[in-house]
Amino acid sequence: MPNPLVDDWIGYCAAGSKASDPRFAAWENVDDLIRRNPESGWSLVLELIAAAADDQILAKVAAGPLEDLLSRDPDRFIEKVELEARRDPKFRRCLSGVWGIPQRIKDRVAKYTSTVEDPL
Repeated sequence: MPNPLVDDWIGYCAAGSKASDPRFAAWENVDDLIRRNPESGWSLVLELIAAAADDQILAKVAAGPLEDLLSRDPDRFIEKVELEARRDPKFRRCLSGVWGIPQRIKDRVAKYTSTVEDPL
């Protein structure tokens, strides 16, 4: 079932991420969800990754919502991240574009991201 928030967030990013774009609210809503309800944010991140049709969008998920989750509450999500990285090559590729996280978390995900042939 399509998720309008996912569609609007991706559409906003694909169009160049301008604040004048009416879909800017989707970016704000995703950011707000990540902060207020990280567990729901995690589910949304997985939806965004699944829906990302190209590297441009996948990189925006990596540097945005996924990185935000892992930088704000890394211990809460690291096991889920590792499980997903083992299971899903697209998630692993997205994870390769996450930079702003604690070193100990980078060390844990490196075993997965190092297998990505063409990192983001």
